[in-house]
Amino acid sequence: MRRRPSICDACVRLQQRANPDAETSMDTWIPYCDAFPERVPAEIYTGGFDHREPFEGDRGIRFEMRPGGERALASYERAQARKRGAQRQDG
Repeated sequence: MRRRPSICDACVRLQQRANPDAETSMDTWIPYCDAFPERVPAEIYTGGFDHREPFEGDRGIRFEMRPGGERALASYERAQARKRGAQRQDG
């Protein structure tokens, strides 16, 4: 199973470290960054929150495009548009 594209995938700040408590291939790595040195919140990393907007606890540090991150950002934005479309159809 693949996770949805995340805005983090296009961010220069994203880093990962091994997760010693990993139980599945989905949690092998812990995503972290300058804004969230312990772990990027799930609402951002897997939940689709657009971190170009403020998020509680980010200390004013937000998304910054990494060199070559345009395709990853476009993928994230397409996924978000599909999600919004599906929500409109359901609601």
